[in-house]
Amino acid sequence: MKKGIIILLHFLLLSALLAAAACSSETAATPTPTSAQTNYPLSVVDMLGRSVQISQRPTRIVTTHPTATEMLYRIGGSAVGRDSSSKYPPEAQVLPTVGSAYNLNVESIAALKPDLILIEALTQAGAVGSLEKLGVPIVAVRASSLEDISQGLTLVGKITDMNEAAAQAIAEIQGRIETAQGNCTVSKSVLIFISDTQRNIYAAKPESYPGTVVALLKLSNLAAGLPDNGPYPGFTLFTAEQALTSNPDIVFTITQAPPPAPRLSASLAQIPGFNQMAAVQAGQVVELDPMLFLQAQGPRIADAVEETLRLINEAAE
Repeated sequence: MKKGIIILLHFLLLSALLAAAACSSETAATPTPTSAQTNYPLSVVDMLGRSVQISQRPTRIVTTHPTATEMLYRIGGSAVGRDSSSKYPPEAQVLPTVGSAYNLNVESIAALKPDLILIEALTQAGAVGSLEKLGVPIVAVRASSLEDISQGLTLVGKITDMNEAAAQAIAEIQGRIETAQGNCTVSKSVLIFISDTQRNIYAAKPESYPGTVVALLKLSNLAAGLPDNGPYPGFTLFTAEQALTSNPDIVFTITQAPPPAPRLSASLAQIPGFNQMAAVQAGQVVELDPMLFLQAQGPRIADAVEETLRLINEAAE
């Protein structure tokens, strides 16, 4: 009798252990989803390909370019200083400035006691040497393409432990662009012009930021394949002779100088060669916002795509 009871107890104990193991295995196979969390210290590779060490979560961030400022604020972060070119979002305008994006004041940056400096890769790589003397982590971001913007937001989100907010921002931007793409039912050829102080005209290639915007709407950019020789990456010098042989449906222009400087859209009608373009003569010339399409490249790319779609639809009416 005792032997039977002992066998029964062993059987019950074994069953309990097997049940517990099965329960544990099931729990391990379907873990509860949790938000990604940054563990410090960490090492990241920025968009200049530099390995940067971040010892702790940054709380005093200085941004030195509109791209950096807008990426940080887009995921819910904030800065203690910014470059004078950063005009968006509005809450950033109350911050002390540290010089312009092209002429940074290192002493002003140091006075803010930053624990992270966010710069822009394409235009500010040359400033890394002087900024490194401050002994503060420097991270470069870039926004020359939609992929760059997603990568930059992810990078800033990881550094600041705002991973979930970065992922949500990327999803929202991509969703809005996909909606605009679905609503673009016209097929147009375009050229996008800027000019310098010598009145040289440059066209934005598909590799440029404004070129990326129109490419997302599958518009045909007639500057594709031309040599890269403009004042910014992805721009090409466009001559009067080229204008005479080009026939875009729509010409977009970007005037970098603020009013009251004349708008390039109005000036084209007085520039030889360009004034012979059918689009110019037909009034199919549209001025674009320089901040949105050139100077503040970054997470507002969805705004730029939606604005381009609106302008294209208006021109088609």
